[in-house]
Amino acid sequence: MGSWISFDKDNESVAKVKQYCESVVFVQFYGQTNDLKGSTDSINGKPKSELGHLLSELDKEVRKASKIEELEITKSMKNILRKMAEIRVCMADCETVEDCHQKLLNDAERFQAIYQKRGHESEVLEEKHSFYWGTRQQLLFGKVICDWLATQDSEKAPMDPIFGTLLNPTGGRVGPGDTGFFHDSLFDDMGPFAYHSAVHDGFGYLITKHKTGPGYAYLNKGLFGDWSPFGGQLYGIKYWEKICEKYHPDRATLEQFIFL
Repeated sequence: MGSWISFDKDNESVAKVKQYCESVVFVQFYGQTNDLKGSTDSINGKPKSELGHLLSELDKEVRKASKIEELEITKSMKNILRKMAEIRVCMADCETVEDCHQKLLNDAERFQAIYQKRGHESEVLEEKHSFYWGTRQQLLFGKVICDWLATQDSEKAPMDPIFGTLLNPTGGRVGPGDTGFFHDSLFDDMGPFAYHSAVHDGFGYLITKHKTGPGYAYLNKGLFGDWSPFGGQLYGIKYWEKICEKYHPDRATLEQFIFL
């Protein structure tokens, strides 16, 4: 681990990563900010959906803790999660708002433990990019984080993707960190750059911050290793070009998507 060249994954491991990647192609999220095939849905650069606003407010509450170890799930956070439950509730599974709220509260406790164990604040999503809160892209990144963290505890289901976004709010944006040029220029909604950015950022974040997941070179190809953001870029984009050509998510109807 830590090598700049990654050739240590076996074929079975890479196959599992590819299987996971294909599983997220037709995923959407209740309350996501941007429309199915539209560009980022915003008003004057601010998130249009209530979920985007609530995520931003929840992030601010998390940052109020003067020390990482002092983070608590406050009454204000619980109230925000209640409002989120009204948006995130999965009625298709006969879930009630109360059920969803309780799940979010339980997930918040798990988030608290993970956040404190990590030992530092999350990267800041700048105000000028606040429209990114609650987008499908951000939540897709969050799903990757929560899915793979759950593999460390097989008895528990993944946390809600919102908690993955709170661990790294800039995750999934095209380009390094919270820079705007690359994302504005290359983000393609349901194209190869978008999907690659979500999983590449997710897998890279997981290995560098939590020592789990396949890392940046998630397909085990390239000159840079699992711990370098340069790792897996070219091969990852080429892989997603083939996947998008195979499934055409940009042409898909609403009925083809699974909502989480």
